[in-house]
Amino acid sequence: MKKIVFACFLLITGTANASVIRNIISEDSPGTNGSWSFGTIFTVGSNDLHVTELGAYDHLSNGFTSGSIQVGIFDELSTSLLYSTNVQSSDPLLGLYRYSSVDFDLLSGNQYRLVAVSGSDNYIQGNGTWSFSSDISFDGYGYCSGATLLHCNSNTEGDYGMANLQYDIGSVSVPEPATLALLGLGLAGIGFSKKRKAA
Repeated sequence: MKKIVFACFLLITGTANASVIRNIISEDSPGTNGSWSFGTIFTVGSNDLHVTELGAYDHLSNGFTSGSIQVGIFDELSTSLLYSTNVQSSDPLLGLYRYSSVDFDLLSGNQYRLVAVSGSDNYIQGNGTWSFSSDISFDGYGYCSGATLLHCNSNTEGDYGMANLQYDIGSVSVPEPATLALLGLGLAGIGFSKKRKAA
């Protein structure tokens, strides 16, 4: 019975480990000069991405000055904010980013802007500071001075990476009919097994 339940769980959740959109190669001149709304523009490749975590850069890995950092995703075409969260100082650290759990999809071929507000915390900057995932194409930066999440292009130069995200390949918000059918068979098997033991 335990094996059936475990198999059903694997079918629903999948077994893939989450990937990150950017990897830090080196920390080049972290600094701060007021609060900025830093945006990274990218296009999703041939596969939908299921976003599981939004992350914020934590320079010394000791938490954020204000206790949290705002992170969000904008649709680049409509400029509308699709999803946002506050990454907390207590959230898990992976590399030099802290991550807060989320659950939404980014669609293949669509362009998005990943934004984080630096507040009074250090932001990461410098040429060649990171590499980007092959599941997206990097399109540039757009940012401005600000204390809230903004879709803005006052500045487009530089190499700023205040925000990050973790994702799985493929949209997994709605289970496929075949998955639901297998789950039903598994649950029926559990019920049959209990009936047999009771007899």
